[in-house]
Amino acid sequence: VSRESSGSSGINAEYGETLVEGSKVPPYDVLANSGVWKALEVRTNSGGHVMVTAIVDKRQLTEVGLGEVKDLMKEYYQSRESFSLFLKLVGGKEEIFHLAGPLTMVEKLCGLEFQITSGSFFQVNTAAAEVLYNTIRDFASLDKETYLLDVCCGTGTIGLILSHAVKHVYGIELVESAVKDAIENAERNGVSNVTFLAGNAKNMTTKAVKRIPQKGRIVAIVDPPRSGLHSEVIACLRKTEMISELVYVSCDVTRIQNNIIALCGPTSNKFQGDPFKFVKAVSVDMFPHTRKFEVVMHFRRDPPSTETPTSTETPTKEEALPSKETPKSAVVDQSID
Repeated sequence: VSRESSGSSGINAEYGETLVEGSKVPPYDVLANSGVWKALEVRTNSGGHVMVTAIVDKRQLTEVGLGEVKDLMKEYYQSRESFSLFLKLVGGKEEIFHLAGPLTMVEKLCGLEFQITSGSFFQVNTAAAEVLYNTIRDFASLDKETYLLDVCCGTGTIGLILSHAVKHVYGIELVESAVKDAIENAERNGVSNVTFLAGNAKNMTTKAVKRIPQKGRIVAIVDPPRSGLHSEVIACLRKTEMISELVYVSCDVTRIQNNIIALCGPTSNKFQGDPFKFVKAVSVDMFPHTRKFEVVMHFRRDPPSTETPTSTETPTKEEALPSKETPKSAVVDQSID
């Protein structure tokens, strides 16, 4: 498995294959559930830095065998310039070892610099990622009075790129190491109007909203894993009336139908708050020569009314009665500009 952030995937993947084939350590066999080498994850940035993470199953490795694997990798890659080398053990409690090179590498994206660590999520196609993030920016109606809620923010890319256009950004991420990267990325780029919260998306969304003034306008951007958002997170977003717009980024639209139904469905005991209305969607080809692509979807709903009726007139008998032609449950569908 090779995961790249620039165009040198073929060279680095072949380099890793030669390492595995030339070693005495067997590759992992899924059917037999045996072997050691499971995957080789390769990242490169636009500056040519290479980050290699070998993923091995430790269940069949002795301490001696583990030491041999470490030595083999360091020896094999020592001739490479500008590289970082990591070993990740799975098959039980996960462990990761830094074997050589810098702990991080830096990639430039939309005019900002982002620190990437082994295992942290970062879009693999930098040029296409800029198109993706510009599309998100064009969808969302942002201004200096807007609070941006960046759910599943990873290393903070979306929130930091859009921070200049809003009052404040609240980034929410479950993975603590990613949040640490996000904080360092904010400091690296001199961005001060951001707050990153590590923890469960539902709990942290509630915590972030409590920090926003009651009449504040919120735009939410969600970029969840392939499986989509947990229903409790959707319920929290629905219930938060200050969220007037939502931009949903998905890398597999076939698996998020329930999320879309929950966002746009009628109010219920589980999903309180007014439903969102679908506005538009655009696909972005993040993975050329494959069937995979990202989809950016825009949803909107009317903000809660803060006005109170001022008329004290009593309706006539005819006005108070419902029209015979119109059922009581009829809903007027307002068009979206």
